[in-house]
Amino acid sequence: MDGCLGEVVCMRYGIRRTVKKQWFYWFVIILVFLNTACVAAEHYNQPKFLTSFLCKLPSPILASHNYAEFIFLGLFISEMIIKLYALGPRQYFESSFNRFDCVVISGSIFEVIWSAFKSESFGLSVLRALRLLRIFKVTKYWSSLRNLVISLLSSMRSIISLLFLLFLFILIFALLGMQLFGGSFNFEDQTPLANFNTFSIALLTVFQILTGEDWNEVMYQGIVSQGGIDHGGMIYCLYFIILVIFGNYTLLNVFLAIAVDNLANAQELTAAEEEQEEEDKEYDLAGPESVVSLQKQQAELEKELEVLQNNADGPPKVEICPPSPGGDSKMNNKKVLAQDKDDNQDEDMEGPKPILPYSSMFILSPTNPIRRAAHWVVNLRYFDGFIMIIIGLSSLALANEDPVDEDSDINKILNHFDIAFTGVFAVEMILKVIDLGVIFHPGSYLRDFWNILDSVVVICAAVSFCFDMM
Repeated sequence: MDGCLGEVVCMRYGIRRTVKKQWFYWFVIILVFLNTACVAAEHYNQPKFLTSFLCKLPSPILASHNYAEFIFLGLFISEMIIKLYALGPRQYFESSFNRFDCVVISGSIFEVIWSAFKSESFGLSVLRALRLLRIFKVTKYWSSLRNLVISLLSSMRSIISLLFLLFLFILIFALLGMQLFGGSFNFEDQTPLANFNTFSIALLTVFQILTGEDWNEVMYQGIVSQGGIDHGGMIYCLYFIILVIFGNYTLLNVFLAIAVDNLANAQELTAAEEEQEEEDKEYDLAGPESVVSLQKQQAELEKELEVLQNNADGPPKVEICPPSPGGDSKMNNKKVLAQDKDDNQDEDMEGPKPILPYSSMFILSPTNPIRRAAHWVVNLRYFDGFIMIIIGLSSLALANEDPVDEDSDINKILNHFDIAFTGVFAVEMILKVIDLGVIFHPGSYLRDFWNILDSVVVICAAVSFCFDMM
């Protein structure tokens, strides 16, 4: 019994060594490329021999599949089973590439089983398309390519905030385009595909301009829609110029800079792996005795370096010592009272902001009850969150406006909401001006860029409402 168990263990370790051989890696890579080539080879008016190889199976149950598809699926299933047996489930699923391969194969098996009971593929052939992802298995055996993929994936985590900024940029210019050009691109001959008549199409139009795809034609149509060059339409080209400069040449180039930086990291990672492989080879060639001697030499060098550092820096210093009686204990107590003072200062910094020690608008002192009430409201915990919700609702209302028919029912309803939103923003501005003052002292309202932006928006909206009432 023990002999049989030993043979099984030896066979398993033998298979494990075979799986880690270089020729096995290349065999899998060749299978992946052949599978991709077979999928890409099918075309219209193809030769008869290719049709015979890729022909549908005669079985009515599996008529949606072909010989090549089943051959490669069987080979990849065999590879997965061999690796599971050789490495064990725990070690096999520790690798992200093995997990990815298992998901793709499981999806292919499920799609085959589904097709056996249904005439059509599951999910509009989504699972069949997953098999094309096997080409990514090449990255497992190609170290430099694998490091490149890992670096690009890590860069995606570092540019999430930049992606959100780009989304806000597209959103703002889409809404601005609806206000400027909504309904103006409906020319007598046709309405171009790139227009600002609806929010969804405006988003696509702005994205098209950022990609550089025929953006100058959209700019020319915008100029013509506003009266042309002779009737003041030329000024509207500034919208497209600012969009291209800040969007295409600034934000997208930041993406490229982050990607290039991560590519450099990938090269460093590849070089480090190559050095590690060289060290492993030297370890295998040197043998255990030479390795032990090298370790001893390294330990002796580390001790000598430590002695040299101690001699250079003077005697070793003891940073933590028990308090001594008398004056030393007093000094220690003073020091302790000073880590407490810093902690209290940190806690005070995290607390509510103090009111500015200046007169607001020359009439409201720091002790004025009206100013203190405004300061309390502005510094409430959920005040900024409430304003952010109002901003989101205001943007949603702008996105649902109908720029083609300005007198539509939806626009009349949204106009009332716009008045309410503007009223909330006006109250916010007034409270902050009462609390901070206008501009004459440090920390006042108009000394912050975002407050200037808020005030301009509120004042322009109020002026617009006044003109509408006249």
